[in-house]
Amino acid sequence: MGRYIAQKLSAYMKTLVNLLVLVMPALLVQSCKKKDDTTDAAATSTPTLQAYINGTVWTPDTLSAAITYAAATGLKEFSFTGTKNQKRVVTSVKQSDANNSAFPLATYKVDGTSASPVAMSLYTQQLTSAGNYDFLLYGTAAEAGSGSVTISAVDTVKKTITGTYSFTSSKLNYDDNGNYVSITLGTITSGQFNAMPYTFKRN
Repeated sequence: MGRYIAQKLSAYMKTLVNLLVLVMPALLVQSCKKKDDTTDAAATSTPTLQAYINGTVWTPDTLSAAITYAAATGLKEFSFTGTKNQKRVVTSVKQSDANNSAFPLATYKVDGTSASPVAMSLYTQQLTSAGNYDFLLYGTAAEAGSGSVTISAVDTVKKTITGTYSFTSSKLNYDDNGNYVSITLGTITSGQFNAMPYTFKRN
């Protein structure tokens, strides 16, 4: 009887070992697959365009970007517009460059002059005097020394561009009698554009 039980136990153990040999590779493959899926999800979660507007994260659901070369002046302009939640950010950078779809990698700052290579503005949707809602400039455009755009990478084959941006706009507030009462700032911080698709045009 003891020998019979021992034989049965030995057979059971062999079956269990064989089962584990078959199952373990499948478990390892599944584990690796889940890890890869997680990595892929993290890789695709980086926003194309994002910033913090007055401390609140803002990621536009409508976005356009372009690099335009003007043959008459030899100037190239990189510009983008993003819109969401009744807020719109418009940015452009102008620079002398060759007639191609690239753009010089550098940091460009708002210098406050009419010839500044950088223009950055915040718009908010407001009720106009005509009774329609439209995007109107929030106070002033970016002030001298308060804004910059850094272009860190351009892929002319895929036509994508990567970099950072930030700026501050100021809005003067008046009472019903037209007297100045306060100033409100619109701060755009930690702005980034990541492999943002752009179109290239020649004028």
